[in-house]
Formats: sequence, C-alpha cells, structure tokens
Amino acid sequence: MSVAVFMGQGFSAQDGKGRFALPAAFRNPLQQQCSNHSSVLVRAIHGRDYLTIFGDLQAPEFLKRQENQENEDEETVLAEFWAGIQSVSIDAGGRFALPAFHAQYAGITDSMFIIGAGTQIQLWDLDKLKASNPKNPIVAAALAQALAERDAKRGGKA
Repeated sequence: MSVAVFMGQGFSAQDGKGRFALPAAFRNPLQQQCSNHSSVLVRAIHGRDYLTIFGDLQAPEFLKRQENQENEDEETVLAEFWAGIQSVSIDAGGRFALPAFHAQYAGITDSMFIIGAGTQIQLWDLDKLKASNPKNPIVAAALAQALAERDAKRGGKA
C-alpha cells in the first residue's frame, strides 16, 4: 500500500446541515487510506488542541507508534488509543459532521482550519491555532484570511 500524504491547508465553515468540508486536495489521499470510502476516523488526543482525521487503513500504523512510546501494559495502550476515536460518515464532496464530544474537546464550533500533516489531517479551532502561534508563514497568512472570513460571516463578532 502506498502512503497517502496530506499537504497544504484550508478553511471550512459549517454548512446548514452542520457539516464541514475537506479541501479537494485532501479527498483522494484520504480515500486511499480508507477501506470504506464513506467513513473516516476522527481522533482526539490527550494534550493536543486539535483533532486528527485519517482512514482506517492507517490505524494500525498509528497504534504501533503509540505502543512504541508507551510504558504501560497493552490493555491500557489499546484503551487510550481507541477511546478517542470515532468513525464518521463522509460524502464524495468531502463533507462530514464532527461528533459532539470531539468538537467540544477541540473547541470547534462554526468553522475550522484544516492542515495537511503528512499521514493525517489536523482539524483546528481558528482561535486555538492562532494562539499556538504557527511558525509556517503560509499557514499564518491563510489563518489570518480564514479568521477574517469567519468574522465577516459572524457579522464582525469574534
């Protein structure tokens, strides 16, 4: 299996049905990671301010990485890994709804910033990403534009 790589970034505002949309450039690589093209995995990781999204075919690789970093028994490692993951439906247009607990954990409400992070995608609340002071100038510029767009849609309210 070739490894799908996610590059770039994007912004998504929640639509009238409560869904977000992945940038078009992320859709084909994500399908390569999925055994079922109509669902993806969303993960909340303790200590991270963002969510990750990836295909089920990547799960064993991420689990292996976690097992190599943990000094706990296998049962604890498995519970820690799988407890923060939920399968979500995604359509051909890359539209998906976040599970409520995941959205609440990451602080994502009506918009999100999406970052390609190699073998996974990061989903950020715009304000949390801004507070993290991104070092990449392209991300910083795209984030500033996304914040302006979000604030305009909210009627200037942050």
